[in-house]
Amino acid sequence: MKCLRHSLLACSLALVSTSAYSIIPHPFTDNGGCPSDAFLFQGNPSTVYKIDLSSGFYQASDAMTSTINAAGYNETDDYIYGFDNNNFSVVRVNQLFQFENVAVTGIPGSTSFPAGDVFNNKYYIYKSGLGMYEIDLTTLVATQVMTAGNANLGLADMAFHPDGSGRLFAVDNSSKKLYEISNYDSAATFTEIGDTGISGSSTFGAQYFDASGYMYLSRNQDGLVFQVDISDLSSISATAVQYSAGPTSGTNDGARCANAPILAENTDFGDAPDTYKTSLAANGARHYNVSEVNYFFGSEIDTEGDALVSPNSDDTDGSPNDEDGISFPANFKQGSDALIQVTVGGAAPGYVNAWIDWNNNGVFDESTEHAITDVLLNGGDGVTPASHTLKVRVPDDATTGQIWARFRIAKDAGALSYGGVSYGEVEDHQVTVDAQAVTHNWYPSSSTWVTLVYEDDWPQQGDFDFNDVAMYYRVDKVTDTNGDVLRYDIYGNLRAYGADFANGFAVKIDGIATGAVDSDRTKLVINGVTQHTTQILESGTTDAVVIISNNLKTEISTPTCSGSLGSYYRVWTGCSSDAADQFQFEASIPFTTPIASASAPSMPLNPFIFGTPGIDHGDGTRASDGRAIEIHLKNYDVTSKANTTYFGTDDDTSAYVDGDCPGSSCDTYHNANGVPWAILIDTAWDHPNEGTNILTAYPDLETFATSGGLSNTDWYLRTNAVVSKLFE
Repeated sequence: MKCLRHSLLACSLALVSTSAYSIIPHPFTDNGGCPSDAFLFQGNPSTVYKIDLSSGFYQASDAMTSTINAAGYNETDDYIYGFDNNNFSVVRVNQLFQFENVAVTGIPGSTSFPAGDVFNNKYYIYKSGLGMYEIDLTTLVATQVMTAGNANLGLADMAFHPDGSGRLFAVDNSSKKLYEISNYDSAATFTEIGDTGISGSSTFGAQYFDASGYMYLSRNQDGLVFQVDISDLSSISATAVQYSAGPTSGTNDGARCANAPILAENTDFGDAPDTYKTSLAANGARHYNVSEVNYFFGSEIDTEGDALVSPNSDDTDGSPNDEDGISFPANFKQGSDALIQVTVGGAAPGYVNAWIDWNNNGVFDESTEHAITDVLLNGGDGVTPASHTLKVRVPDDATTGQIWARFRIAKDAGALSYGGVSYGEVEDHQVTVDAQAVTHNWYPSSSTWVTLVYEDDWPQQGDFDFNDVAMYYRVDKVTDTNGDVLRYDIYGNLRAYGADFANGFAVKIDGIATGAVDSDRTKLVINGVTQHTTQILESGTTDAVVIISNNLKTEISTPTCSGSLGSYYRVWTGCSSDAADQFQFEASIPFTTPIASASAPSMPLNPFIFGTPGIDHGDGTRASDGRAIEIHLKNYDVTSKANTTYFGTDDDTSAYVDGDCPGSSCDTYHNANGVPWAILIDTAWDHPNEGTNILTAYPDLETFATSGGLSNTDWYLRTNAVVSKLFE
């Protein structure tokens, strides 16, 4: 009778019992013994997880009645031996995960052991500051083989190499270095091999080998499994790579039959060339897919025991064609955004990642070619798949012609371009990149900013502190070989928000019709995350208007230090703890046909703030006007949605005439002294603190304004400011 590999129902097999072992025997004799699963003992009391190391898929047993640690698989009798931390005794664990005490003599009493493994019918246990003990599983007598003085590493587990020579290895939790334990049969010591390169806090509670000599480290904190290649004992590299992921736990120990190979079954692989890490031997991208089928691309998914790498494919081996979830509406172009159609067939939302080999060197670089990162996409309704469009910027120097791309969908975030993941699918595709020469024309430069500041009480003067909205701002005008404009990329960083009103931020592209914009390829990136489903081209306007945010208040969290001062952002003197940037953006506005250079608007385009739609923006006539309230730079045009009747009222002395803007006759947004409600400063700038009139903080501004910009042109410099009136 055979047991199912991934079932916790075990077979009852006969074994002669001895006086030392009294429970009904059930050795791990699936497939003739030496199972390919790994076994994790986690928690207090322990639950045992059977782990398919190739994918990280796991199943849990019922909780045991004690906490088992220092587990090791004995290939002599096909049982697991461990240490019962509650009763301070050695135990033998059978295939049903029942355990019994083993009466060992010669080990210290009332102490636990965190690390252990079995070799040649001898069980070795270790504890930092106490030493290592060898327990003969025939005589059940323990001998100390490492002194307390030599036991100076914080090991949570250790593992014997499968070559039969009995070489013992372990990774230290503190240094994350690989060590070999030498002379463990007499006077054991540690020999440092090298650094694994694993970063972050790490407790490697489970460590074990496979038949090829690869060592595996299961990290307690996140369940990640790392692989170290010790297949060549004459030339060992300690460097670890992420392999798969299992369950997390604060208490973790593992055992595995070291002479068992790593097997993959019910697993989906990609089919790109193996230089991209496609096959199991190359630690290729793979997903276990049996228990849950909610996470897949397209209409179906198939599984295999290993990848059929290009030029082969699992779509040509008689199985269903499951490479049906990713498509490309058009070829990619150098220097432009590409559209990718993603179809999610499962009924649950899944995290999508993609890598594109832009330089066509046969490798997916995790740092430069991770084109889509952990985008959570909704699934279908169980019958009809869900369709999504994602946007990816093609590098200017991407290799032209066909290049490889890899797409993964998974239940959890964090997938790499390689390695095993439970639940999901991988699809590898070739995409075509067309040549396109582009030139970047930066305003003010690629590494500097201008500062935009706004007073949102217009047409009333208000407190005139010009910190209601303060924004760093720059623009990249991307042109083709003729100098015509392919697109504008607008960048910003919110520096302050000192307004009671709800204000949005937008940019008008003067003289360019809304219909000239390729609306499908417009893109907004907030704090480094592409908002794939956000449409930033405003509808119902004559000239193109790009909405960066309808309400900047919602883009920032409540400042930490304002307290009773009010929930303003970066406006109160002394609130330096609110210095962290909270809202940075990139908005891309491509055109269906390049805009002739002569027709393109001048810099800085036309950035403005506006009242959030549906929210009152003041008292009296401005109440409930919302989006109709716009505040632009002095003598800049409004959009077709603005209420122009406010010009020439209250403190505003503008003489706006529809049709005069844009142009030299445009007369907007200034008071009797020529001071505007929006100012552009040609550099990064220190704005006034809350409630301080800008003319008090920067006294030379009034002369600059009344002179028409001829005098005191350096009014904005810190050396000309009353520094005590500035936010710092």
